Amino acid sequence: MSTLLVQGCSKSKNQVTEPVPALELYSGFFFKILGKAIRCGEFDADIDIAILSAEHGLINAETPITHYDRRMDSQRARELRSEVANGLFDRVEEGYDRVVLNLGKTYRLAVTEFAHKSPVPVEQISGGGIGEKGHALKRFIRGDGSVLSSFDPTPLHTSN
Repeated sequence: MSTLLVQGCSKSKNQVTEPVPALELYSGFFFKILGKAIRCGEFDADIDIAILSAEHGLINAETPITHYDRRMDSQRARELRSEVANGLFDRVEEGYDRVVLNLGKTYRLAVTEFAHKSPVPVEQISGGGIGEKGHALKRFIRGDGSVLSSFDPTPLHTSN
């Protein structure tokens, strides 16, 4: 089964002067987990990563970007909603069997349009706090799907 993991960007970033792959720019907690698993050869080969960036929208992990300082807020998430939906639909057409989200509450607003109409299951990394979600992410990227739960966009859906 081919899976697309959508990871929200992080406030903490590496200081770079030239564009680098997006996965290398972000230095937040979840990105450290992803990077370590990739470096150690423990990352499930059936998982690809896309990043939901407050600045750039939905991008591939390899997309070259530079440092920026923009925070995701509800307004920005609503602005990105159609673009993110189109990007996810395009990626699903490329052959993904499911989409897994590791997004904070505000970032989840940007995926509601896609989640309501998705032709594939949309799941999320389970966990109440960042530590629990980090532990679940570690297990998931190493092949343990038991840490996932269904994503229900209904409570997040807002008009606009």
